[in-house]
Amino acid sequence: MSSEEPSQNVTPEENSEKKLSKKEIAKLERLRKRQELAAASAAAAVSSVTLEADPLASNYGDIPLNDLQSKEISGKKWTEVKDLTDELKDQTVLIRGRAQAIRAVGKKMAFVVVRERGFTVQCVLTVAQDLTSPQMVKFTTSLSKESIIDVNGVISVPSQPITGASQQVEIQVRKIYCVSKAIPALPINIEDAARSDVEIDKAVEAGEQLVRVNQDTRLNFRVLDLRTPAK
Repeated sequence: MSSEEPSQNVTPEENSEKKLSKKEIAKLERLRKRQELAAASAAAAVSSVTLEADPLASNYGDIPLNDLQSKEISGKKWTEVKDLTDELKDQTVLIRGRAQAIRAVGKKMAFVVVRERGFTVQCVLTVAQDLTSPQMVKFTTSLSKESIIDVNGVISVPSQPITGASQQVEIQVRKIYCVSKAIPALPINIEDAARSDVEIDKAVEAGEQLVRVNQDTRLNFRVLDLRTPAK
């Protein structure tokens, strides 16, 4: 018979605990506290994002495809851009067109020129409580040119003539939705293609550099060239 005493059964956990020194235990405790603080910080961040969620989020965004394919009559009343005159001052209108130009003025203001069948109107977004949020301005300025958009807003008549659009009224935007996004970088700029040779020659004489869209380029991208006003 063996003279050795039977070994005691020791679980791995007990064996591990016996091997931990006071220093190691203290280190694990500090690690646990750091993890708890990190979890609390993450929860606070999520809560903060929730609190900062835009209450006006329903007033802008991309229109779902299902809504565009709806077979029901929407009941919406559309106004053509060519019909936007000072007679509609203070009235709410709904238009659809292409975003010909988009310009941000800081983080709280933006201008969008909307084009429909050769007529253009300037739309203005200004951050205001319960009307327009900074997120709405950011969404608008992120749109690519030539995207098809819906704009709902109030007609206003500026004191100075508008030089960047055909219509002499502005739309103070209350809602804006993207119907169809254009690719971020178009092969030709509509504004460049719309310039006549006479305009370009005058600019050259004045020392200005303007882009001249050649005939071959126009033919290669005819679908875009057709969007320019007839010369």
